[in-house]
Amino acid sequence: MALLLQTPLAPAPAKRPERYCLFTKTLYKIKAVKAILKKILPRPLLQQAVILRDRVRLGTTPTQIFQENPLKPAFGTEALEAIFSDPELERSWTAALKKITGVYGQTSAMGGVNPGDRRALYYLVHALKPQRLLEIGTHIGASTVFLAEALKNASPGSVMSTVDILNVNGPQGPWKGLGLKMPPRESLEKLGLSDRVSFHASSSSDFLKNAGEKFNFIFLDGDHSSRTVYEEVSLALRVLGENGVILLHDYYPGGKPLFRDGNIIAGPFMALDRIMHENRTIKVLPLGNLPWETKQGLHATSLALLTRAA
Repeated sequence: MALLLQTPLAPAPAKRPERYCLFTKTLYKIKAVKAILKKILPRPLLQQAVILRDRVRLGTTPTQIFQENPLKPAFGTEALEAIFSDPELERSWTAALKKITGVYGQTSAMGGVNPGDRRALYYLVHALKPQRLLEIGTHIGASTVFLAEALKNASPGSVMSTVDILNVNGPQGPWKGLGLKMPPRESLEKLGLSDRVSFHASSSSDFLKNAGEKFNFIFLDGDHSSRTVYEEVSLALRVLGENGVILLHDYYPGGKPLFRDGNIIAGPFMALDRIMHENRTIKVLPLGNLPWETKQGLHATSLALLTRAA
């Protein structure tokens, strides 16, 4: 009661609903518990437990509809090789990296998507020139800044939306925990890209169900559980423009490790395995080995394109 009496009668400043704030705090606590478990449990045991839980949840997920028609028809590895070996794109990338490094310092210390994958994202967006881009999973904005810079250099008038369940620009956002100097929005302002990017604090499903617009390029890098990816792909196809592209991150072909540390994120592979069994027209094209290093001294990438059989 004393606390209530001390509360000022003036209108409170606008703030997020109490349920949203509680949900955000709960998410941070869950992440903290997961971090502790990772330190206690042997890695192989922890991975198998996560995979088993994911498989059970995916098996109980109702069948979704996958409207494959908007997907860009499958293009082979030759097309990817042409993009990644384009000297003009290399020059553009070099200039972009110099510009972004001027704000961030060494980008390898940013965290998030590894430097080699950021380069691949830049090349793909620059080459495909989407007018409207959607990123699911903003996190610290490590990929966001490169996607936005690629849009600016390749597609005048293009814009992007980036979605995360957390308020990534808040004072206690992921950027703070990783020791970055500023949140994603401020970084974009310093790079002259803030007018090109809109931030959305929302679950991917809520955003995709209520998007009300079409996107030419969708990058899925949010919750990697098999159930979420399975449902996300179905919803993403509904808002994908004609001949659009869906790019997945953390897709481990065959559910096998890609890097020396032996880590596996099995959710996206399990989800797409089910999707391709239910819809034979949808195909996955892993990007394989890139011409440049990604991490741990390797050229492997977990990026994969979702395409439609010609």
